[in-house]
Amino acid sequence: MVAIAGRQVEFRWGNDSPMDEIPGVREKGIELNGEPIDITSDDDNGWRALLSIAAENQVNISLSGVSKNARLRNDWFAGNRLEPARITFPDGSVISGMFFLAAFTETATYNAAMAFEATLNSSGTVSFTPGSPA
Repeated sequence: MVAIAGRQVEFRWGNDSPMDEIPGVREKGIELNGEPIDITSDDDNGWRALLSIAAENQVNISLSGVSKNARLRNDWFAGNRLEPARITFPDGSVISGMFFLAAFTETATYNAAMAFEATLNSSGTVSFTPGSPA
């Protein structure tokens, strides 16, 4: 995999067409989770055995940056917390689906720019389209 700068990864949010890019984002994190199904029995001689499929899959997105608009705060208070989201990588890979704005934090310290953090949790199927290999 070719090294990339984090600023080259694009996050977009909302039902607008085109979807909005949230200004001020500095960090984007993606967590992929699959809850295992334990099928251990006496036949496994004390070793845990897991089914090859997950009981539940989920994708979590974390964002942080400098507050440059109130889009995420406004959506949280307006109840617009379940929206389409998309992450696009420089190689053209795309992760997209419906995401729930689970947490939003703003911090306004005395001598620094107001910052924000947000956590989004997938709801329903999340699609992944692989990009071009480098």
